[in-house]
Amino acid sequence: MFPKVDEFGLKILFLLIPGIIAYGLVKSLGPKRPRSDFESGLLIFVYGIICYLITGFLEGLYRWWFLPEGKNFWQIVGENSLGLAILNPARGLDAIQIVFASAVAVVIGFVVAVLRQYSLPHRYLMRLGLKRTGEIDIWNLTLNSPTIDHWVSVRHHSDGKVYQGYVLGYSDGGDERELLMTQVMVFGTSAGNEGLVQVDTIPVLYLGLDRKNAVLEFRRVP
Repeated sequence: MFPKVDEFGLKILFLLIPGIIAYGLVKSLGPKRPRSDFESGLLIFVYGIICYLITGFLEGLYRWWFLPEGKNFWQIVGENSLGLAILNPARGLDAIQIVFASAVAVVIGFVVAVLRQYSLPHRYLMRLGLKRTGEIDIWNLTLNSPTIDHWVSVRHHSDGKVYQGYVLGYSDGGDERELLMTQVMVFGTSAGNEGLVQVDTIPVLYLGLDRKNAVLEFRRVP
């Protein structure tokens, strides 16, 4: 038999639905950063509370504007916002509120993903003297920076070749270092020539790198 779920348990389940939606969008669209199960669960819970807090605020705003109850603005909005966010037993939770909170979760997911992708909060804090970024490591900081041109020369020491092209995509998170490059010119050594000569031209190139055995040189022009 299935275990019984009381009303409060159902509210917790409904609270998690918008949180799961928001977290899923952030994880899919934003940087792929490893998180523990505890951190993921905590973020889902926080996103859910924020979604219902915004839903309660908008509902309270509607009630204050169209359904005057003899209370001031802050009383109505505060009761609705906190009532939904903390799952107040005196307040019900209907299907419209769940659907609206899920729609809010989609907006929050997109917004947070953009903020994380471009590290916008850290950029503004760096102007105040904070010398930290929101990136996992220097690899992500370099390839995700809008101030660095993505035309790059990759010196692969293991085979002595140089790959020059435009970085279309790169691996995000983890220990693997991978590049997807376009308009690639390959340079290598040839018999009787001490310098590098162009040996190939490749429209699209997938390049797996040993992080300890490769150098990336970024230039303003190809």
